[in-house]
Amino acid sequence: MSSRSELKKQKQLDEKKEKKERRIRKSENRKIERKLSKKGRTSKKRLNEMEKYRRVEKQLTLAIIIVALLLVIVLSFVFFI
Repeated sequence: MSSRSELKKQKQLDEKKEKKERRIRKSENRKIERKLSKKGRTSKKRLNEMEKYRRVEKQLTLAIIIVALLLVIVLSFVFFI
């Protein structure tokens, strides 16, 4: 039977290994994309890239709205109470 600390260490090692593999895969994908883009053929679609930017923009806009509402609530408490 493994102790909790051993399990935790094993889990951390697995996470590090997975993170390293992900990083290596990502760098390989970048190299492949660069080669393909030099040839004029790329596997990335402009639509996919734009969709990613739109999704991030939507999240940031939502965060700004939430912060603004919270700021209005706090300022109303400060000035009117």
